Amino acid sequence: MENIQTPSPIKWLQDLEQRTKQRVKGLPRPPVPKIWRGIAFRLGQTYLVTRLSEIREVIPYPNQLAKVPGAKPWIKGIANIRGLLLPVIDLNVTLLLGNSTTINNRSRMLIIKQEGIDAGLLVEEVLGIKNFLLETQDKDTPCKEAAIIPFAGGMFTDEEKTWTVFDMQALVKHELFLKAAL
Repeated sequence: MENIQTPSPIKWLQDLEQRTKQRVKGLPRPPVPKIWRGIAFRLGQTYLVTRLSEIREVIPYPNQLAKVPGAKPWIKGIANIRGLLLPVIDLNVTLLLGNSTTINNRSRMLIIKQEGIDAGLLVEEVLGIKNFLLETQDKDTPCKEAAIIPFAGGMFTDEEKTWTVFDMQALVKHELFLKAAL
């Protein structure tokens, strides 16, 4: 008489799983579009967007600033943000050579840490997080605002608005930004 051993239920299930995996074809996967995410903000009539990774935090404009004697007019002062002393820079005056940003309930400060420099950038309004399809980025069309050209990294267009990609790393390396003393 032959001794036939029946496999244990666990062994039988493992064998069934292995055979199933060998024969499975899988579902077709459509290509996943690459998304570019950024913080959108406004300076005057100029709409800008900067990479999400370039902004540490967005906060309301602080009520109290310490004055910085001998600084250029675009340095609004020094803010103490949770124990971190940050120069507050009016981005409108720095870049567009326009009027000082009018402080209101929409004014925000973009906290950046780039190239070892911590700073708060005053902007007129933060419009939230914008998502764009990476393939729609236009890197060839020049920026219309001459003062922003050194910091522009292309643009996106959606909802009939043109969003200029603003490079914070280029800003903090620029001579204009680094020379804050009168």
